[in-house]
Amino acid sequence: LSALKNNPGNEKFRRIDKSTLGYQRSLAHAPGAEALLLTMNFTVSDSGILVIDRTRIDPALLYLGVSALEEAKQSNEYKEAKILIKFDEEIRSIKLSANSSEQEAVLRADFLSKCPSVPVGGRGALIQVAFGDEAVRRRFDGDDVLQDVLNWLGGHGSCIPGKLLSREWCLVDKNRYPINPIDCQINSKKTLQYIGFWPSGKIDIRPSP
Repeated sequence: LSALKNNPGNEKFRRIDKSTLGYQRSLAHAPGAEALLLTMNFTVSDSGILVIDRTRIDPALLYLGVSALEEAKQSNEYKEAKILIKFDEEIRSIKLSANSSEQEAVLRADFLSKCPSVPVGGRGALIQVAFGDEAVRRRFDGDDVLQDVLNWLGGHGSCIPGKLLSREWCLVDKNRYPINPIDCQINSKKTLQYIGFWPSGKIDIRPSP
């Protein structure tokens, strides 16, 4: 909108192709995005492209729209949504790197080599960890420590333990209420039973608040 406001005669800024990767990433799933463009006098063509005729450009309306967007960027909701978008992108990158990088495969194998044996006969605590739209499960003994879980998660993405220990990301136990982040750095040497992952742990990986 800012580009259109500053360059109303440029046809490039008067057309928005909703099928492009840029639109799909940034606007397709943003609540109210298309409605705002329609309010700015854009229309949807038969081919699905958002267009605005030069004669329908209203500088005052564009000014109000740009001002509203700039104000929205300062809201906690916008900042949290931006963090979640970055987190989702990183999770997708982690999943893709599993089969495309020999170095990543070696790092993951190293983390898994540090994990304790899986308890036999269905004993131990069942730990389920969700990141993105994927969930992984494994059993641990009650005297295994949180670092063992982090090493296991490193087997699913070598950057995960570092992000958790640096507090960029956090673990959240969904079996607890109210839900509070678990400080992986402070609790890395604590047993799962001490932390409360017993007899099970239903955990999300999330961006730290």
